[in-house]
Amino acid sequence: MFGLFISTLKRAALTCLLMVLGVYSLLAQSTWFEAPERGITSWKPAPNWEHGLLSGNGTTGAIVFGDPHEEVIILSHDQLYVPREKSSQLINQAARLDEIRELINKGQYEEAAKIPVEIRKKAGYDDDCDPYMPAFDLNITQQPANIQQYVRATDFETGEAITTWKDDLGTFQRKLFVSRTDSVIVLSIKADTPISCKIQFSHRPVEWNQWAFVGEHIGEMTAKAEDTWLTYKSEFKKKYEGGLEGYEGVGRLILSGGTAKTDGRSVEISQADEVLLLIRIRPNYHYEQSLIPQIKQELSAIGGGYDQLLEKHKTIHTKIFNRMQLNLSGNPEDRRLHTEEILLKAREGDVPLALIEKVFDAGRYNILSSTGMNPPNLQGIWSGTWTPAWSSSFTHDGNLPSAMSVVMPGNMPELMQCYVQYHQRYLEDYKENAEKLFGTRGINLPAHTTTKGWPTDFNETWCLTLWTGGAAWAADIMYDYYRYTLDRDYLERYAYPWLKEVAWFYEDFLYEGRDGQYVFNPSYSPENNPANDVSQAALNATMDVMLARQVLRSAIEAGEVLKEDKSQLKKWQEMLDKLPGYEVNQEGVLREWLWPGFEDNYRHRHVSQLYSLYNHRDADIIENEKLRKGAVKLIEKKLAFRRDEGGGEMAFGLVQLGLSAAHLGEAGQAEEAVNWLGSRYWSTGFGSFHNVGALLNTDISGGLPAVIIHMLAYNGDNNEIYLLPALPEDWKAGSITGISLRNRITLTELKWNEREVLATLESPLKQGVKIKLPDGAEEVYLLKGTKEVKLKVTGREVKVDLPARTGTKLRLIRKK
Repeated sequence: MFGLFISTLKRAALTCLLMVLGVYSLLAQSTWFEAPERGITSWKPAPNWEHGLLSGNGTTGAIVFGDPHEEVIILSHDQLYVPREKSSQLINQAARLDEIRELINKGQYEEAAKIPVEIRKKAGYDDDCDPYMPAFDLNITQQPANIQQYVRATDFETGEAITTWKDDLGTFQRKLFVSRTDSVIVLSIKADTPISCKIQFSHRPVEWNQWAFVGEHIGEMTAKAEDTWLTYKSEFKKKYEGGLEGYEGVGRLILSGGTAKTDGRSVEISQADEVLLLIRIRPNYHYEQSLIPQIKQELSAIGGGYDQLLEKHKTIHTKIFNRMQLNLSGNPEDRRLHTEEILLKAREGDVPLALIEKVFDAGRYNILSSTGMNPPNLQGIWSGTWTPAWSSSFTHDGNLPSAMSVVMPGNMPELMQCYVQYHQRYLEDYKENAEKLFGTRGINLPAHTTTKGWPTDFNETWCLTLWTGGAAWAADIMYDYYRYTLDRDYLERYAYPWLKEVAWFYEDFLYEGRDGQYVFNPSYSPENNPANDVSQAALNATMDVMLARQVLRSAIEAGEVLKEDKSQLKKWQEMLDKLPGYEVNQEGVLREWLWPGFEDNYRHRHVSQLYSLYNHRDADIIENEKLRKGAVKLIEKKLAFRRDEGGGEMAFGLVQLGLSAAHLGEAGQAEEAVNWLGSRYWSTGFGSFHNVGALLNTDISGGLPAVIIHMLAYNGDNNEIYLLPALPEDWKAGSITGISLRNRITLTELKWNEREVLATLESPLKQGVKIKLPDGAEEVYLLKGTKEVKLKVTGREVKVDLPARTGTKLRLIRKK
């Protein structure tokens, strides 16, 4: 009896244990459908690759469609630019520069713009940018069944793209991330039932109108399967010394339970408890020597399951992403909406604050995920087409600067290294551009580049070889890293040498007109033409003057830090004094060209004449009431054009408007730009678009968060900190953490409501700052423990001493 009693107890205990485990199992399944705390959900698979879920480690990318039974995941690598023919030498535009200048002086702008094209044809210079391409597809086929529940999601904190569904066969979940620590794509398939599926690699489908290009440039595209290994290799037909010759990819399948068999193309898995797949893609610069055996060894050495690999990855990705968080007190119900729902709600009415919160996170996530060895190209790091728009190049007349604009204020300074290194890679090409195009020393950066630094995209209309401003714009981005970090070694090795090269270019390029002021000839305002002329070739574009002024000032400032020869600094100061001043036209609007006879063309996507207000508080404009009003009027005219266009093409033009409005303190204009950007230019996977609803581009992924940050806080040029300089009325209460400011200052937290503002500043250095107060702030208190010290307000500002490595807390009282 006693033995029977013990046996009965054991069976009862086991029954209870199984019941408990069953409950936990059900709970675990239910959590699979929970939305990530910071991320997005979608209620249906992507209709095309531009709406896919995005994941990346800066070098390798993945686009996840999220189809339960016929899944496609497009993989990419940041070095995969299809090699095209390259000329042995650059065109010699400088040989006819005097002729170009003479024609422009005579007002024969179209004739001047034709000369580089004539030179190009005569020299047989047919170079185009090498286009960015997808690596290959990962196809996963599972038995179809009736879907009962479905969600796809991106977790911005972890970098995971997740597809979860329940059908008649069970509950399934596929999770993918691209590891920053192990440099592999990691895919997991789990279920509450045994998993059976077929997995294979394949080349990206080629559309009928792409075959000519693919056939001319792509050799083999071979996908194989053997045991639990998947391989892919592709060779390029055009090869040049030191260039990419092809690439290879390897996938290692790791099964828990079940069996696997292969037909040479795919692996068929039956009755597995869990499927884990590790994939590595590697460019091959010596294609005759396969990298596949080496990659297999590397993948075999990677241990741990999905969760262990994810934890390692999170030590980098999550740490960077979580440095910032925006809270605009969005409606909790809006925060729970799928992307399709919240975007529709924004298009049909007021833009939900919850959407602004989400696109802020999505933008920083996209830039973080697509910045690695290179900065983000037009598509970031992702591609689903053989023939991307503009070759998915690095576009330097607005797109890439917009993408990079969040890196420093958005507290991701480590991402700046790739931008600097990319330009260092092609520095000799840029020097040759200056010599061969303009007959000068220094450097000239073309509008578009991928794997070469020479100009490629230009014709009679888009006369881009006449643009001189690219290197100056890049100089400001590079120098801004020093402004934030005060890294003297970086300044000496990278930023200042670049500034000097650009300044030397202007020394040779500029000449004095009859009035003693410098003339910019040729000049170009991307990518606009005056209202009274069809040609984009011009004289004294306002942007060109702004770029030169900014570079010369920065070169003098940096030169003083590094003890540059005083004669050089004096020369640059003399050049500054000869630059034309800014002007308004007869309507009182800031002019786009500072030369008699050019009429402004407001109905255009670019807003180049506001360049010095994009990332700076330009005192030359803001402290001149006539120019300040002219800038505000210009923004209003450009916004009116956007309203007529329903948002219009080229979203980063709205970024430029938003940043300028923020620095002018025009909260209404800045908010309108943010609302357009937040509601019209995002996919259902929350990749950003170039146009309304189409053309995946990362421009505003960096630009939109930058606008929001600068609406809430930014630095002036004299260690001034502007708090809530352009706060919209609708943003009544909120907070943001982790804003990076210049001079190594961090605004660790900024909170506000209608009665008060709380700000915490930290600095590793002891330094004094001036806090510029927002509208309505009457009193300012310094918080010391439980005590408050009232500070003296003078001229809408207070002076505060920041101690080293100690948080300084301020409380601002606002009017009722």
